[in-house]
Amino acid sequence: MEDVKPLINALHPSVVDRLDPQFAEIYTKYQAPKIRADQVTYEEYNADRSKYTFPIAPGPCPEVGCIEFFTIPVSDPAGEITIQLFAPTKDAISKGGLRTKDRQLPAHVNYHGGGFVIGNLKSDESWCRQACQNVGCLVINVDYRLAPEFPHPVPLTDSWTALKWVFDHTRELRVDASRVSIGGLSAGGQIAAVLALLARDDPELPKLVLQMLVVPVVDTRFIPLEGSCHPDVPYESYIKNEFAPCLPLNRLRWFYKLWLGTDMKARKKITENFRASPILAASHANLAPASIHVAGVDTLTSEGIAYHEVLTKAGTSSTLKVYKGCGHPFGHWDGQLDKAKGYVQDTTTALKKAYKHD
Repeated sequence: MEDVKPLINALHPSVVDRLDPQFAEIYTKYQAPKIRADQVTYEEYNADRSKYTFPIAPGPCPEVGCIEFFTIPVSDPAGEITIQLFAPTKDAISKGGLRTKDRQLPAHVNYHGGGFVIGNLKSDESWCRQACQNVGCLVINVDYRLAPEFPHPVPLTDSWTALKWVFDHTRELRVDASRVSIGGLSAGGQIAAVLALLARDDPELPKLVLQMLVVPVVDTRFIPLEGSCHPDVPYESYIKNEFAPCLPLNRLRWFYKLWLGTDMKARKKITENFRASPILAASHANLAPASIHVAGVDTLTSEGIAYHEVLTKAGTSSTLKVYKGCGHPFGHWDGQLDKAKGYVQDTTTALKKAYKHD
């Protein structure tokens, strides 16, 4: 009888009893036998990305009416990025009942996750397709540039350029400018939170109808270069969930080094600005309503809850759902995970509510 090799990334004893059994089973089957990107150098990861980043229990990818790609110019530094547009089928448009008399549809602008270092247009494709068809809206997926080649603030400035481009091309895209929402998962949630702040303060932009923040980063001040977080850190999940599956503290450290740099004096200045830490904005009043979705066993659990509280205190409408027993990327696992299937339903319901005609 052959010896069973130990799992490279078995569930840590500090979290194993708090995980949803179904999540734990999927993690142990697909992720635990694999080495993570943050356990090698960036150079090793970049030489063979597919070895470290791969889909786990992905959900359905329903056919949509059409998919279009647009290349748009960006600056600082000059370059180009790609935007992907999903349009619903005629049947989905009819069922959704959201098209205006002049044949415009509401649109959701999506920013993928990946710690500002990994990820692409494929990352959220299943969710984008499902939202497009289930809601009967346009979904616009943004392929912003990534660190370390393009560190902070490039992912953000690319994403802001993309959002403004959408508003500048509403007639061409058949977008109802009065019903545009933004959102993203993890790093994409951070981007969406900052864009909601920038959009509020831009008098030329129509008011956004929703910011969908999924397991978001909202405060980047407290992640160290090495070792554990200080015991007095204001986010309990940094300590309690240091060894959480999929996004342990070590992975956050790896992302932040590549995205924000290793000069801690310079990083302190960056992270004290709302563009890196949206929770530090001078005001959170009069923002687009928020729909916040948090994983219960995640280093970022406390951040998402704290941001909901900050928004609510400022008078901005915000709903919060914590998916108990789930790790950071659970929303992508709706091919098998029941709570991920619920998450897809929750997020598409939030979009439907935001797009309803007055």
